[in-house]
Amino acid sequence: MGTDSRITGTLLCRAGEGRVAFAAHEVASIESPETFGGWAGSACEAFAEACISGRILVAASGEAVGVSALEIDAEPLTVLPAPAVLVRVAGGSLRGFIQVRGMLWPVMSLVDFGRFLAPGEAA
Repeated sequence: MGTDSRITGTLLCRAGEGRVAFAAHEVASIESPETFGGWAGSACEAFAEACISGRILVAASGEAVGVSALEIDAEPLTVLPAPAVLVRVAGGSLRGFIQVRGMLWPVMSLVDFGRFLAPGEAA
């Protein structure tokens, strides 16, 4: 996502006390941990927190990320660019930031973030 890019349809997710957002079009399905048949890394790991995943977001390609809670925001939002150093630290999964209700939310690529959280990946 480039400078001044817009996003419409966002999943605003909680990961314990942390916040993370995904573009809705990247999410093929939303599963419960009890019925999800694959492996999903927890977004809480990225915030060094222990928490329970309440929902699993699954990309069409199979990558998955667990989050504590989520809500859908349909409003068009401007994506603020992320500093290159933060993009590298997040394994290339950070796309930028959006501002919702006076707070910044990191916008992540579901596929890249799922890969970043996968076992054996560098964190």
